[in-house]
Amino acid sequence: MSNAVEQVQQTPTHSKSLVSLVNDMGPQIQRALPRHMNGDRIARLAVTAIRQNRALAQCNPESFIGAILTAATLGLEPNTPAGEAYLIPYGKECTLVIGYQGMAKLYWQSPLAQHLDAQAVHENDRFTHRFGLDPILEHEPATGDRGKVTHYYAVARLSNGAAPFVVLTADEVKSLRGGKVGTKGVPDPMHWMERKTAIRQLLKLLPKSAEISRAIDADERGGADLYRSMKNERDDQVIDGEVVDESAGGE
Repeated sequence: MSNAVEQVQQTPTHSKSLVSLVNDMGPQIQRALPRHMNGDRIARLAVTAIRQNRALAQCNPESFIGAILTAATLGLEPNTPAGEAYLIPYGKECTLVIGYQGMAKLYWQSPLAQHLDAQAVHENDRFTHRFGLDPILEHEPATGDRGKVTHYYAVARLSNGAAPFVVLTADEVKSLRGGKVGTKGVPDPMHWMERKTAIRQLLKLLPKSAEISRAIDADERGGADLYRSMKNERDDQVIDGEVVDESAGGE
């Protein structure tokens, strides 16, 4: 990933198109990816995203590359029907938004994972929950008109027998999402992004891998900020003027 950071630093802002920059960075993207993923495919997805949404082409290179490389390190494919992650332009800033399926994918990579679910609760549903030493979570959706959404919850079951859950009011989820409703500001009857928010809060309670911790930190964060974090990580690897070889074994 360090070479990718260097390449963006050496590229004057807007001196070459983002499409050209992404195409040139194929090898660097490959090095950022988990071994089972293909760097050329991620580069093609990034180029397709730019061509489908011209606003992305106006984003600062550091912002776009920070978002795409962070998605790559997490092993998530951006802007595909699978809904793992999205590259969203806000003016000149490209923001990485991790989708419901992206959060679920990272959870299922844990050897402890056995079950994961997140649902919206409506006012006409039968819903009971209790925390404490004898927690209870029961939800029976109403038939017909379920009424407005009152809560969201996420629940997991781990191989060690634990079954943690979180319950959030609709207002709490809206606040956590910065006032946004639905996907890309468009109301969604399935409430995928709101349910993802509940999963994100649940993952904070679970034994976390490095990928889950990074995903929680990166979700809905600006690409420029992600880029600076990657640059700082690279700088931290430099000792006495030499870059640490992370592939070499240590004592």
